[in-house]
Amino acid sequence: MDTKALKLTAIAATMLDGFVPTSWTPLPPLDAGVRVLLGDGEQQLVASAQIQLDRTADIGSAAEAGRIYEAMYPHADFVWPRLRAITEVDADFFDTSSPTTVTLSDPLPGAPLGDVPIADTARASSLAQALATLHSAAPEPVSDAGFPVEDPSRSQFLILERLDQAASTGRVPSSLLQHWEEEFEKVALWHFLATPIHGSLDETSVYTDQERVLALAEIGRLRVADPAIDLAAASALIDPAALPTFYEEYRNSRPRADEYVIARAELLAEFAVLDWLLEAVDSGDGTAVDDAAELLNSFNDVLFGGSADENASAEAPAADSAAGSADDESSRDEAPRGAAAATAAAATDAPDVEAAITETAPADVFIPGAQPSETASDDDAEFDSEPGSQVRTEPTRESDETDDGEETGWIR
Repeated sequence: MDTKALKLTAIAATMLDGFVPTSWTPLPPLDAGVRVLLGDGEQQLVASAQIQLDRTADIGSAAEAGRIYEAMYPHADFVWPRLRAITEVDADFFDTSSPTTVTLSDPLPGAPLGDVPIADTARASSLAQALATLHSAAPEPVSDAGFPVEDPSRSQFLILERLDQAASTGRVPSSLLQHWEEEFEKVALWHFLATPIHGSLDETSVYTDQERVLALAEIGRLRVADPAIDLAAASALIDPAALPTFYEEYRNSRPRADEYVIARAELLAEFAVLDWLLEAVDSGDGTAVDDAAELLNSFNDVLFGGSADENASAEAPAADSAAGSADDESSRDEAPRGAAAATAAAATDAPDVEAAITETAPADVFIPGAQPSETASDDDAEFDSEPGSQVRTEPTRESDETDDGEETGWIR
């Protein structure tokens, strides 16, 4: 018998006046540690215990973010976690090394995406519409509440810092380093207005049914930053075949988005490979470092390697092989930069390389998929909506993460 679930039920029964649960059902833990669906015959609530580590500040941040969401998005087509109560119990209650945060919140509709990417255009469009809604709100309520604000220069600096750290390892191919450095030298790419962003999109935070996105969880990393951050994270959740629909719908739903937002999203998606190397180096795991370096080499081959050589040699006469070799180098220099070129090369000319990348990468590393062409639009000179209704009073705390996602109808 799961005694932790029973203990959580006992705690939750005391947290909210008028709520006396008469039924309980264990739920999949996600990142929360222990979760239970409770009911009193009139309503259902989800109790969560953060037994893996103390995340009180994260939950407090999620509670504040929930109030801001309610003010900024009163007519949104999706919902988000609404925290009803929060408490903390001593470490010995759940046999943990630190006090445990327990929350009581409304269930979320639908189910988390899990490991299955969005392949249908309906849900891809729905996710694009949800992100366009998030990014269209005025940033002042978020900044005024004390959440982080990252202006374009700060965003660019943080990425350059990661690039320098990776370069210092000596494990990043020079062609990739040159490619990324050239992208950062494009001044126009970094001219954008920061917007409210979700900041923590992954397979556990996007809740859907068979037709559309119903809820976004883990909202505690709300901040004002580059909207391309959300788009890059979302692209990892979508099948490459559905990505053109996703980007087109985002453009249509947010016509005042800056011209280069999708180009930046592609660039940030590529950086997932680089981040894996940095995480491996920080962990001191030599095997993981080697695996990450191998993945970077494979990615480099897809972007700049075999495909260009094969195309050039196929077109050149056999007698002109020396001249063809020189043409190969020229075609590499002039190849399109970005995820679209990488995937096109992998899909058409380097299937073995693509397979090697897919097999080598961990589940949470996104190999960029086929992307649509970037289309110009007006600069994001103004925002689409303004703060709305009054919000409830909850404890306010600042943090970068939360594990606040729950759902109904997803009991295994």
